[in-house]
Amino acid sequence: MASKLRNDAEKTFEDQIAELKKELASVTQKLSKQGSALYDDARDSASDTYETLRKRGRVAAREVRHQAQAVSETARENPLATAAVVAGIGLVLALLARR
Repeated sequence: MASKLRNDAEKTFEDQIAELKKELASVTQKLSKQGSALYDDARDSASDTYETLRKRGRVAAREVRHQAQAVSETARENPLATAAVVAGIGLVLALLARR
């Protein structure tokens, strides 16, 4: 009788352990899928951000070149004014450097 109860208890524990292993495998698989999905989302978001920044960088570089050309043309057209502005900037920098 005691032997039969013990065998039944062992069987019950073995069944419970087997069920827990199945549940653990299922949870592990679900977490793996979720982690993979989160990684894919993060990678896609980073890629989109990179592309946006790259495009904006091109636009900004183009605008800087345009402005540099405009400044260069203005400097050629007005050499005395350019010299005065450069001297003024130099004076301001010298005063700031003394402090």
